[in-house]
Formats: sequence, C-alpha cells, structure tokens
Amino acid sequence: MKKLLFILMAFVLVASACSKTDDDNNGDDNGGSGLNPTAKQKGFAINYTATWCGHCGNWGAPLIHDYSKDAANGVAICAHASGDPMNNALYGSFTADRTTGGGIPSFWVGDTKTTDKSAMTNLLASGDAVAGVDYTYSVSGGVMTVKTSVKFFAAASGDYYLSVLVLEDGIDGSSSAGQYKQSGTSTSYPNDDYHHDFVLRASSINGNAYGEKIASSPAKDKVINKEYKISLDASWKNPYAVAIIWKKESGAAPQYKFVNALKKK
Repeated sequence: MKKLLFILMAFVLVASACSKTDDDNNGDDNGGSGLNPTAKQKGFAINYTATWCGHCGNWGAPLIHDYSKDAANGVAICAHASGDPMNNALYGSFTADRTTGGGIPSFWVGDTKTTDKSAMTNLLASGDAVAGVDYTYSVSGGVMTVKTSVKFFAAASGDYYLSVLVLEDGIDGSSSAGQYKQSGTSTSYPNDDYHHDFVLRASSINGNAYGEKIASSPAKDKVINKEYKISLDASWKNPYAVAIIWKKESGAAPQYKFVNALKKK
C-alpha cells in the first residue's frame, strides 16, 4: 500500500512539472517562446473609411499611409463602413469605443481622435510603454496560426487585453475594380493605380476588435504567451497579422486605452 501511494505521488509530481500555463516564464525573459517583446512605443492609427466616400480617397487614404510611414513597425488599420464590400463586424466593434464622430473619414491615433499629421510622431515620442508584444505567424490550409508573447516591463494595475488582427494590403481600388473602386482618388492617385491597404479582415476573437483579457494587475517582468488560430477567406491575397495591447478602464470612451502594438510583415 505504501509502495502504491509513493508511486502515485511520484506520478503527480512528474505531471505537475510537465504542465505549463500560457504565461509561464520558464526561467527566461520571453517565457521560452523565442520571441522578444520590447517596451519601445510602436504606435497605432485607425482610419474609418469606405469605397463610396470621396473624401476617404482624396485625403483620408494619403493620411493613413503617412501615419504608417511615420511608424514603420506600428499598426495602421482601415476599417470599412457599411455599404462597402470590405465591411465586417469589426468596424462596429472598433467604433463602439472609438467613435467616428458622425462622419468618415475619421481617424484615431492612440487614444486621440485627430487628423493632425504630426500625431503619430508625437505618440512615438511619448516614451516607452509599460508593455510590449512580439509574435510570429504562419498560414496553412486556410488557417493563420499566430504565436504571441507579451511582456510587462513595470508593475501595472488594471486589466490588459490583446488584439490579434488580420489585415490585407494591395486590393485593387482603381476605376476598373468594380465594387472595390475607390471614390475621390482623382487628385491623390492621378495614375488610376489606387489600392486599398491595411484592410481589417479578421480577429482572434470573432467580431471583437479589442481581443481578450490577458492579465490583471501584472507584476514587473510578467510574460504571457498565447497561440491563436484564425480562419482566412480564400479571396484574401495578402493577409498578415498585427498585435495590439490595450488597458481597459471604466469611464468615458475610449475605455480601451492604447498601450503598444506591433506589425511584422
């Protein structure tokens, strides 16, 4: 009997040692994932747009491209409104907290609704963030697998969320593109070569642009590793993943406060 009890106890100890949660540190800084999050602020901007909106093509599209150029590893997103073939539920999910203000094109840079051309530069100059994210992604059989690692570089209070989103670049929006033709591009794209970039396609949490909660009041050096599988539409030709960290707070919108983001493409 004693021998059997000893064997059972040994089995439990071995099983416990082999079980690792998503946020195990495994004795190193990045949780054994091979990823390397940094605190450097990468930046974020979103443009609410539509093919039928002339101003969106005329000055909205150039502005979101400028923001993207200012933040080469930051996240720029174009969320397409209803009546647009690229519209999906994520448009309403984003606008529920980051309002359009009643019209489009409409922009947010970080937590500020603005069309200030220097807004992204100012955000990047705001200093290091409390947390950073790194990730890898691969596509097989119509499914994108995204492996993420989030690290907190200081102790923090409150609830933190992670968005993993799929975007697409290079969709033809020229005069011959049918329903994808972008209005208002005659001055900004005189060669009729307009293409839709940063198009918001999918989320790791279906229909939810702000993702899932990953930490509550995390300690300094806490690492959270996650893996997501996102189904892709066969018509998406150039899909890629981006990741955004938010802190959720009560009170006035936006309640999801931008923390940090990353684009690797």
